[in-house]
Amino acid sequence: MATAPKTKARSTARETKSSSARTSAVAPAFRPVQLATLVDAVPAGDRWIHEMKYDGYRTLVAVGGGEARAYTRSGLDWSGRFPSILADARQLKVQSALIDGEAVVLDPEGRSNFQKLQGALKGAPASIDYFAFDLLELNGDDLTSLPLLERKTKLKGILPAKGTHIRYSDHIQGNGEKLLKSFCAAGLEGVVSKLANSRYVGARAGNWVKTKCIKRQEFVIAGWTPSDKSRAFRSLILAVHDGGTLRYAGKVGTGFDAAELARLMKIMAPLEQKAATVEAPRAEVRGAHWLRPRLVAEIAYTEMTNEGTLRHPSYLGLREDKKPEAVVLETEHHAAERPAPATSTVVITSRDRVIYPEANITKGQLADHYAAVAEIMLPWIGSRPISLVGVVCGRGRNPTLRFLANDILR
Repeated sequence: MATAPKTKARSTARETKSSSARTSAVAPAFRPVQLATLVDAVPAGDRWIHEMKYDGYRTLVAVGGGEARAYTRSGLDWSGRFPSILADARQLKVQSALIDGEAVVLDPEGRSNFQKLQGALKGAPASIDYFAFDLLELNGDDLTSLPLLERKTKLKGILPAKGTHIRYSDHIQGNGEKLLKSFCAAGLEGVVSKLANSRYVGARAGNWVKTKCIKRQEFVIAGWTPSDKSRAFRSLILAVHDGGTLRYAGKVGTGFDAAELARLMKIMAPLEQKAATVEAPRAEVRGAHWLRPRLVAEIAYTEMTNEGTLRHPSYLGLREDKKPEAVVLETEHHAAERPAPATSTVVITSRDRVIYPEANITKGQLADHYAAVAEIMLPWIGSRPISLVGVVCGRGRNPTLRFLANDILR
């Protein structure tokens, strides 16, 4: 009985030390997120795990020092928009963490709904939940080089079992096509498939792929056509970057309620310009009010015509988290034709380092590309100069190698 106070004192000391560690840590900074490549079928085999594709905003949650912050996929600080999620994040029993996931609003059937999320952001943020599916950093350690399943195990270990706005996004291993069929039948968006042993790469890498139940993506709003029945617009003029230029992609005239029509008119007013934003058939854009390409909208559609315009498009909402410059047409890759990740006997250091920030291409991706095209490329560049390297000598210094000219292959 005499030892009880000492035991209690030690327990209190441990709790105090743990609390002190949590408050002294610093919340991790934003880092680029890994993106999935669109494919036409779920990849087969047990080396893939499959998760639900959520209909929301991709969000990084950073925790540390008693604070929590939320970042969009492009690095915008949206901490003020997710107060309930961040309040729960501050209660996690960690010194620091950087979590990857999706902010969503669930409908009565338990399906994530982007339009309901848009409404919640305007006035009901407490209804927004967060599904966490990856853990990039924990207590100061970078976990991105660990296999995916190991990262998910650590993630599940720090999340509460139930009762908060933060939930663990579970997965199945194998049987992805069966899962997709069940998701599509239930009216869900699709499946994201990931290689179970893959590292986390802050770019669009081949070890994450997505398969959609319906076709939808972001488009730039290039202008609007007037309505002859009201002071609002009849349709939005859509555009997408193709080959480095912005091109016409059709119009969308459904999916708006009265409140959204009024909101969009107010947002678009200061962006009007006289010059046409894109070249388009004159009959389709008669009376158009052109806009500087600053707004991005999420659009659902049935198919893309041979002329490159949308059939049966429907407006889902604005995408404030996506930069207009990053909006390009997503095209499905054939899953069956996707090769296994390249392996090489050549050791590549720092494979995950992004060497071309404008395209988010990593050193490893560039090496894999050259490995893939080597059979075609080598006969043309073999025994030809690629770079000029010189030895620079200086008084009192060791000789050093330096590239004197690059890209001299012409």
